[in-house]
Order: sequence, then C-alpha cells, then structure tokens
Amino acid sequence: MGFLIASLEMSNEQREAMLSLLPEMTEAQLEELTDVLEASYLQAATKNVDDEFVAGLKSVEEKYEEAVEEVNTNTAKKLDSIS
Repeated sequence: MGFLIASLEMSNEQREAMLSLLPEMTEAQLEELTDVLEASYLQAATKNVDDEFVAGLKSVEEKYEEAVEEVNTNTAKKLDSIS
C-alpha cells in the first residue's frame, strides 16, 4: 500500500494525511482503497504503452494503404498492357 501511495502525484502533506487515515479504516475500506490505488498506478504506468500501440497501428495502416495502392497501380498497368 505504501508503494502505491508513494507513486501518486500529490504533495507530501496529502500523502501524510492519507497514511494517517489508514489505521482508522476497516479491512473492506483498505481493500477498496488498494484496488483504486492499483488501478490508478496501472493506468499511469501503461499510458505510454497505449500511445505507442496506437502509433504502431497507424504506421501499419499507412504501410498497408501504400501497399494496396502499389498493387492497384501495378494491376492497372498490366491490364492496360494487355488491351
């Protein structure tokens, strides 16, 4: 739990306030807080992965469109030469 709280983007004062509340929380509240903190951490940690994945998909799409255009052009040339 400490690692997750330390990884949050907040002031030290806010962290200390959160840590001071932990002993007063029930087990269910601690589990829910842990789930929320884990989700927040994972979202922040994987944001760049998502951006890189989208950029990779766009690159693949552009290459695909270029290849299709080249095939269409070559096919049209071959058909014209047959006529």
